[in-house]
Amino acid sequence: MSYAIETKKRKFDRILEAINDGAASPSRTSLNSRNNGSTTTLSKATDSDSSKRLRVATSTKPIVSIPSTTSLSGHFLPSSRTAFLQRLETFRHVTQWHIPSTEPINAVVWAKRGWTCVDTDTVSCGACKERLHVDLDTDDFQGSKDDEEDKAAEEEDSFAMTTDLHDNMVKRYQGMIVTAHAESCLWRKRGCDSSIQRIEGLLNTSMAVAGLRTRYDSIMTRAEEVPDVAPLPATVFEGTGELEQFRFIENEKSNLNVLRLAVCGWERKCDDVVECHHCFRSLGLWLYRGETPIMESLDAVDDHLDYCPWRSATAQDTEVVIGGRKSDNESAPKSQRVPGWALVYKAVLKDSIKRKGQRPTTSASTSESEVLSTMSTNEPLTPEQRERKMRDLLRRIKEIKKPFNVKALLKRKDKNAA
Repeated sequence: MSYAIETKKRKFDRILEAINDGAASPSRTSLNSRNNGSTTTLSKATDSDSSKRLRVATSTKPIVSIPSTTSLSGHFLPSSRTAFLQRLETFRHVTQWHIPSTEPINAVVWAKRGWTCVDTDTVSCGACKERLHVDLDTDDFQGSKDDEEDKAAEEEDSFAMTTDLHDNMVKRYQGMIVTAHAESCLWRKRGCDSSIQRIEGLLNTSMAVAGLRTRYDSIMTRAEEVPDVAPLPATVFEGTGELEQFRFIENEKSNLNVLRLAVCGWERKCDDVVECHHCFRSLGLWLYRGETPIMESLDAVDDHLDYCPWRSATAQDTEVVIGGRKSDNESAPKSQRVPGWALVYKAVLKDSIKRKGQRPTTSASTSESEVLSTMSTNEPLTPEQRERKMRDLLRRIKEIKKPFNVKALLKRKDKNAA
């Protein structure tokens, strides 16, 4: 038998051995690798494959691949809204983070500078790995109970001293939001923009109404759990009475309480619980039900945290044009910031007007108020006013046609070439 045939036979025998026995002998593998260097790779491959088959065969639990969500919170991504929300979500547990949302050093301020909550009132930076404990408790600095009873006249001074101490501690932590990072940390040099909390898509009527419908349907799955919701506050768009007549589908009355929650950004988290995905506040609906509820009333706006863009116009950082000018006596339109829920209500107004086939008024469509105010006047125009408008229209048409004057451009090109 030739050497080549013998070598091939040994390879074939080893493959059959690996299949039948499940694993090759270590001594046999090392011996074969010394006798024939060209078969080393094959031996390792068959050993690896057989060991994998052995592990799968002996396992009693089914192997299920679970897709993992990529965490961006530990990276320097100051312009990523997804990474910011992942960091902000770590502050959601009230048993772990005790700093109120009304404080200047609330969770949003820390999250904008790359910090995440990793322990009780403890923040950490994923980029430089620095940790910091935040403590605003001033009880240790106050006098004992006996001293306070003996010095009742000095209670006011003691309160003022405690307030000053609290303010000084807040200022100290405000500086440490930046300086507590390592010297080389990029979060020390730059934080997130002021618009990082903005809820996108609310200025687009179709997108805003589609998002509203999604939140509405999620809560309507258990509509019997929803208690009475307080009426929404009056907006710059003259009240919120349009919600009572709003319909997603013609001749299908909407649940007003559910609609108020959906307009303000709430959606169902689980049975009897709704939540906000921008301040991560959860509300147990059972707290607002019954003859003597634990909570007096469910307010769809005020129950958000103070820094939530659904409630805060500063956090939403979106301006709309308010008011219009129907005559020379009235003031010109002005820009004003509004919270997220007011932008959704504005989309509801526009959608209702579109369904009814009406022309928007100045209160319903603020972005087109100035144009519509001139169109909605029923007073007849004088010949002078008509001529003035005609001249203005011709002037605008001429300005629009300037970039498309091909002949003039060709003449100028020939003149320059000559």
